[in-house]
Amino acid sequence: MDDIYSYAEKVFFDLEERQAADLFKGDQDIYANAAEQESGEKQNCPVAENSGAPCRCSLALLAVLCLALLGGLTALGFLYVQKSNRSDALEEENRELSILLSSVKQRLAGTERKLEELQVRHRNASETLSTYRDIKRNLEELQVKHRDLWKIISHYNAMDGCACLTGWRLHQGKCYFFSTEKMHWSQSQEYCASKVAHLVIINNQQEQNFVSSSIRETHWIGLSDRDTEGQWVWVDGTPLDRSGTQYWWTKEPDNWMGAGDPSGEDCAALGNNNKHPTHWFDGSCRNMKKFVCETRMLCATILSKSGPEYLVSP
Repeated sequence: MDDIYSYAEKVFFDLEERQAADLFKGDQDIYANAAEQESGEKQNCPVAENSGAPCRCSLALLAVLCLALLGGLTALGFLYVQKSNRSDALEEENRELSILLSSVKQRLAGTERKLEELQVRHRNASETLSTYRDIKRNLEELQVKHRDLWKIISHYNAMDGCACLTGWRLHQGKCYFFSTEKMHWSQSQEYCASKVAHLVIINNQQEQNFVSSSIRETHWIGLSDRDTEGQWVWVDGTPLDRSGTQYWWTKEPDNWMGAGDPSGEDCAALGNNNKHPTHWFDGSCRNMKKFVCETRMLCATILSKSGPEYLVSP
């Protein structure tokens, strides 16, 4: 039996040598690649003697890779679930913020409407306050006039119970006020009107003498030709040529244009810068002069519990 086994081994050995020689001669490249591959496999995974089983090392590596891939897929799935949950939470938060923003916009619109209403009320209140101040100022002026009227009781003379206000001078049933301040002609007339009077209107020689003898420098009187050049009119609308009384200085009125007023000299005054208060001179209405106011006397006709009532004498 031993000889048979020895012979068989020899036969197989010879057969293997011939096959190896044929393979080497047929394709050296293939043999080289095969030898290299076989050499690599032997280096990476040595096998047991007398064994042709698959490489356990490769299986182990493949198992590790599968486990790693499974772990990666599990981690990706977990991350996806977390991201999906986070996305849902963000969408819900976005919806809540949108609702809150809409509510804020509505409140802001309501606040703007209230602000507009408050602004309207503020304007109305400001106008009411302004009106109240005007009324208060008028009331104060009326109170001053009321006190002045009361003073008349102690200052009126014996002529039918008629008198002039304090600071005014009585002459032939009229009251005259001689200013201490200088104003334009228009300002002078406005001041007289505030005292229920007007710039003096000279109707006769006696009045001319009284007014001119009471001053020492030029004063405005109530005469002008501002509306129509050359047509002199008193402040009560009476034309000068109808009054029959004129006291112009020689060559007056001359409407001199050299005073710097392009409109000329349209307002009349008693006297000029060279005195002469007994005559009339035309001058620029813009000049600053003193002035004379005139009004009728006030007569006490009724005394009652509420205070004196006065009528302007006829």
